[in-house]
Amino acid sequence: MKPRHDVARETQLLTELVAKIKKVNTKVAAEFGEIDLKCPCGALILSPTPVISNLKDRQRGLLKSRIRGHLRTDHGISEATIRVVLNEAFPQ
Repeated sequence: MKPRHDVARETQLLTELVAKIKKVNTKVAAEFGEIDLKCPCGALILSPTPVISNLKDRQRGLLKSRIRGHLRTDHGISEATIRVVLNEAFPQ
């Protein structure tokens, strides 16, 4: 596990990531083009993937699992914090 960032840096990173995820969600919901996601730290979370209408729910699941894995392994963020971030980024 990597050392954690200071609280201000971590908060900024998570806030920017939630904003990016919401933009990607808009593309998936609209079945528009390709989705890709880069973390504000510069790491590629999801490479460009075409949106497929029959697979929207699965693509959201893939995106969530990639985000969860990146935040846990690369940033050392707790599972509780990741859950809060995903709930904010993927409203029900």
